Amino acid sequence: MMNIYATVTDRVLAQLKAGVVPWRRTWTTGLPKSMTTGKEYRGINILLLSTSPHSSRYWTTYREAQRLGGFVRKGERATPVVYWKWRTEEDFQKLKEKTGNEGFSPCVPFFSAVFNLDQVEGLPRPDDDARAETRNPLEVAGNVFDVMPDKPEIEHSATHHPAYFPALDRVTLPHLSQFESAAQYYAALFHELVHSTGHAKRLNRFADAETDCVKKYSFEELVAEFGAAFLCGFAGIENPDTDALQASYIEAWARVFQEDNRILLRASSAAQRAVDYVRGKVLTHEETAVAA
Repeated sequence: MMNIYATVTDRVLAQLKAGVVPWRRTWTTGLPKSMTTGKEYRGINILLLSTSPHSSRYWTTYREAQRLGGFVRKGERATPVVYWKWRTEEDFQKLKEKTGNEGFSPCVPFFSAVFNLDQVEGLPRPDDDARAETRNPLEVAGNVFDVMPDKPEIEHSATHHPAYFPALDRVTLPHLSQFESAAQYYAALFHELVHSTGHAKRLNRFADAETDCVKKYSFEELVAEFGAAFLCGFAGIENPDTDALQASYIEAWARVFQEDNRILLRASSAAQRAVDYVRGKVLTHEETAVAA
């Protein structure tokens, strides 16, 4: 298990060292999708797949490409993606008997290897696999905010620093005219909306965060960074924060990942839950507790 955490971390660290920030992708085709199921990849897999040099948003395994009537070209290299296997009662019993311990994680990560559709011959491109999509990205971005349940208060002022204030449940943003583009405005809005999902009346993430103040801040900022990237990818807009390319920014995140190689998977999972909430796809923390 630790090997997976280390491998994912090393991959992201290598990208940062090369000056590539995986969650600051300039989106052109939307979020990556499975060729087999047509479903979007989620969480850490968005980051693992988004920095590929390929133009297609679609990915497939070697065997699935063959099953669908195509083949992976000779010499092509696969890209790893992470899946989770849920443990059964039998698995828990075997672990207990083997170790004498209890309290194991309900699921464990494992790797699979996928190829981009650009690396495959004999398969047609789906209709939505074009660089120029027919939908209006800014209209989609606006709709993302419209469908979010139980939204925080949004206040526009002459501030230069977007922020979320948990005590007031309020997002404060500069006026639209202060941004260089509408895409930059929505990227900032998405970042703060993801922060707002941590409120007790939504996903209650703040209560579950690390007790150490520095770790708590780093984790929450990473959740917001990832969540904003996922929402920008869904809408098909750029996440054009040029500050992300500064050496100090890259070095700071590299240091965080080196200190805790589990934080990438944990933060990306939390970000995915936050994005699902913003898109109206999950229950609130309170509703989940009642349902349980």
